Amino acid sequence: MSKNIIVNGKFGDEGFLLGNEAIVRGALESGIDIYTYYPGTPSSEVGETFTDIYKETGMKWVECSINEKVAIEVAGAAYARGATAMVGMKNVGLNVASDPLFALATTRPNNKNSAMVILVADDPQQYSSAVEMDSRNYLKLFKIPALEPSNPQECLDFTKEAFKISRKLKLPVLLRTVTMVSHARSNVIIGEIKQSKIEEDFDLPKEVNVALRIFFLDMKENHIYNRMKEALEMSENSTLNRVENEDAINEFKLGIITSGVSYTYVLEALRFLELNVPLLKIGFINPIPVKKITSFLETYDQVFIIEENDTFLETQILAIAQMNKLKVIIHGKDPFSYSKKNSLLPFVGELNPTLVALALIKITNLKPKVDINEINEKKYNIMERKPIMCAGCPHRTTGYALQKAVKKIKSKTGKNIYFYQDIGCYTLLALPPFSFANVKYCMGSSIALAQGVARTSESLNIAIIGDGTFFHSGIPALLNGIYNKTPILVLILDNGWIGMTGQQPHPGSDTRYYKEGNLKKSIDLEQFLRGTGANVAAIKHYENIDERYTSNLKNLIFEKGVDIAENKNLHVILIKDECIQKIVKRQPIIIRYVDTELCNNCGICYSQFLCPAIDERDNSAFIDSNLCLGCGICEEICPNNAINMEDVL
Repeated sequence: MSKNIIVNGKFGDEGFLLGNEAIVRGALESGIDIYTYYPGTPSSEVGETFTDIYKETGMKWVECSINEKVAIEVAGAAYARGATAMVGMKNVGLNVASDPLFALATTRPNNKNSAMVILVADDPQQYSSAVEMDSRNYLKLFKIPALEPSNPQECLDFTKEAFKISRKLKLPVLLRTVTMVSHARSNVIIGEIKQSKIEEDFDLPKEVNVALRIFFLDMKENHIYNRMKEALEMSENSTLNRVENEDAINEFKLGIITSGVSYTYVLEALRFLELNVPLLKIGFINPIPVKKITSFLETYDQVFIIEENDTFLETQILAIAQMNKLKVIIHGKDPFSYSKKNSLLPFVGELNPTLVALALIKITNLKPKVDINEINEKKYNIMERKPIMCAGCPHRTTGYALQKAVKKIKSKTGKNIYFYQDIGCYTLLALPPFSFANVKYCMGSSIALAQGVARTSESLNIAIIGDGTFFHSGIPALLNGIYNKTPILVLILDNGWIGMTGQQPHPGSDTRYYKEGNLKKSIDLEQFLRGTGANVAAIKHYENIDERYTSNLKNLIFEKGVDIAENKNLHVILIKDECIQKIVKRQPIIIRYVDTELCNNCGICYSQFLCPAIDERDNSAFIDSNLCLGCGICEEICPNNAINMEDVL
């Protein structure tokens, strides 16, 4: 249904869309030519939707790029030559893309069609991210316009507005969403799809074509004093910045300034408290409308700034009040005290209507009929679910084999062994019973981390990285280790896909098994690694054909680990074992069963291997047929041959 309305919907039609889906439709209504992205929750659905539909809509190209830096460079070049371009990523991806974005910000194409929108999806509460960060802080550095929608309808409307602003100013425009907007779903009224109008001339000013130092300061000056000044005027006049409930009167002479998803929390909190308060909703978040904010501050004795995470708005509004010598009391997070006690709202994690209401109660001393503080502090007994890899996950097999190998290596060499994790499903190997994590920083860092300790310790250092992450940003670190002859063991867990964000393809994925594969050329990762000159060993799990796979993997890790400890070599082991979620889509699941006559309840399968499909029942191992995905590893590791493919009952 969503695809149909996104592709075929007519002007005035209404669809029940995710925020991310509404962004896609908004881009189509802006005549988008190219979308590039690197998948990352909560932004992934945008790229997946574009990939599914772009041929039907007349777009020129969509790609899942190797990383965010490449994605923004591909889209940025298309923008420079006259295309309507968009690039998507999650919060931490903006860190990777920041280098070329600085250059893009000063680039000014002459082509009237050129427009570029950068979608960045933040993840307050860190639901699926290595860190919690507020991407708005980059706006101070890039000095580019930015918009922030608060619901799916605004996701569509603000996307269209972002392209209009970019096309007029010839600046990239950042569209900032958060998880609760990207993944919200509501009725959205759509407009009309437009086809792009690319002019074939590659028309860039000479100072951009030849980006020498002598031109840069002039470009930067034009960027700040001309285009961003014009952006400020647009922000002052934009309907995205509006005062709601302007005639409201309250005894506290209180007004509220808010933006994005926080706006929806404010509305709910005000309804609950039966409080009538004027709201200044900021949708054009950079540059903020200084005159409009000043006028709002002059009108009220107290103003409460409500925003998630950092004090991006609050800090600027405090400066505006100081510049204008206003006596208004500004409530918020008190950004300069770093005091949890002084902050009416938290710097960390998501806001919600309850937190906003509690903060308003502190300001107003209202006494609602329901004690929401008691509700907020109430603890509920809920069923806990430990973070755990899928049943049949190949990384569990690697963890099990690594655990056995490490014991043997320690016994033989007496070395301390340390582990360096990366970003992916295999990060869960950091948890018991495997506990393979001494340090983890960011995507692609594990190999370099191992090198840092190897140069300052006699320990054996093992980097664990996935194939998608290796392609994304692990390659330079490996080349650094090879060049410097650093004695480390690199385990590349090649499951064939970018598993954690939904099994998206990467350069090493099998082109037979994804829709746009016929347009791609798969890179042979083993051949690539051997081309670096590294000591490379590869092992493959042939979908249950190799009955000694786990044992062979354990022995291989042991052999290479000992050689590193004794001879100071660098070794790479490529472990090819495909994501079980992809396998089960292509072939029938072969469920395993436990022969209770042979099982002595040793617990290896459910307590050491920790498969979530296996548990203890009636003093025996038991495989839940509703959870088993048929990887077959439990059958292989059972010391009593009590697990097989036939139900003995």
